[in-house]
Amino acid sequence: MDTPISEPAPPRVAPVAGDGVSPPVVPDSVPVLTTLPGSAPLSLILGGFLALLLSAWAGIVPFIGPSFGFSADGTASWTWNLVHALGAVVPGAVGLLACLGIVVTARRLTGTLDARRLVGAGFLTFLCGAWFASVPVVWPVLVGSYFHAASPSLTLDYWMGLAIGPGVLLAAFGAFAMGRAGRESHENS
Repeated sequence: MDTPISEPAPPRVAPVAGDGVSPPVVPDSVPVLTTLPGSAPLSLILGGFLALLLSAWAGIVPFIGPSFGFSADGTASWTWNLVHALGAVVPGAVGLLACLGIVVTARRLTGTLDARRLVGAGFLTFLCGAWFASVPVVWPVLVGSYFHAASPSLTLDYWMGLAIGPGVLLAAFGAFAMGRAGRESHENS
């Protein structure tokens, strides 16, 4: 008695582009990325660390920048004045602490993220970014000049390295952290 031997099925051949037939979507073949239980959100940790470094840069660059030719107001290295204090040190220190708060909050287990802390730290980071971006515009109106006269390319460097660049990036990360907090509170409810 002969038993039929099943032959292996022929391999599936994907349709060639342009033949008008789209390949079938098999639900089991679509990769799904899931967060492992107990893992921390890497985007918040990495972004928080990078924003922390950016806050430190923006807070310290008026003091160390003149040593390598990057002095937006024409002062020497380690010159303490009101422009440096209110335009860089205060928002840099607050941004540094807020980003540290985001990193510490994000290192908790995913299901236990405290949305209120994340929103608070994200909002502070957003405000620091707005502060960095707006001080060069507001300072001349209230007190006096913020940047000294320089070539157009050097003025652009000052705006991008001291004000708008760090400001926009910090504000964007603060908004991202607040959005992530809303997502976490929605998933945990």
